[in-house]
Amino acid sequence: VLRMDTDSNSTRHAFEKNLIDFGEGKYDIMLGTQMVAKGLNFENVTLVGVINADQQLNNDDFRSQERTFDLLTQVVGRSGRGESPGKAFIQTSFPDSEIICMAKDQNYESFYESEISVRQSMIYPPYCDICDVGFSSEKEFAVNKGAVDFLNLLKNIHSEKYEQNKIIVLGPVAPRVLKIGGKFRNRIIIKCKNNKLFREMISEILVQFEKDKSH
Repeated sequence: VLRMDTDSNSTRHAFEKNLIDFGEGKYDIMLGTQMVAKGLNFENVTLVGVINADQQLNNDDFRSQERTFDLLTQVVGRSGRGESPGKAFIQTSFPDSEIICMAKDQNYESFYESEISVRQSMIYPPYCDICDVGFSSEKEFAVNKGAVDFLNLLKNIHSEKYEQNKIIVLGPVAPRVLKIGGKFRNRIIIKCKNNKLFREMISEILVQFEKDKSH
């Protein structure tokens, strides 16, 4: 069994060497993270599997369905690239999910039509730009206070000087993974038009925010 992830391929040229060894048949099974999903072409691979496909599908990101579809279609396409037919297994709690079914069938056009319709109705890219403002602190109350203070500054400065520049603000909202590296996290998402006026506004808010030494 060949393990393929960041930790096992940390040394120089390890990734390339492992792929060559697998292609030459020195390993029977490759077990890896998403790093093995794309761009690999082994004619003797006839079986692939995706474990826990729902983890990406239910992520807190507007691109989660696109990324799930992309990952699954890439993985499914790794099997049966030679003369022998291939099979792909997808582990999921939602086998009737539209996204998983379209990925299974490699139905790119249907996925695009479905996804672009959702993006338009919810006002997500390509129908707007996204500004993601992140906050982190070793103290949970501090990170929450920072997010609320930033939001209040945003409301005040936008209404006073930049009201003609339309925005939609979501949050503050804690990410799915609340704490990383000993630090709590929070975020504010701004749907906007990333133009000169918007960047001017954000710069002004950051200057004001930084003046508060509690942050």
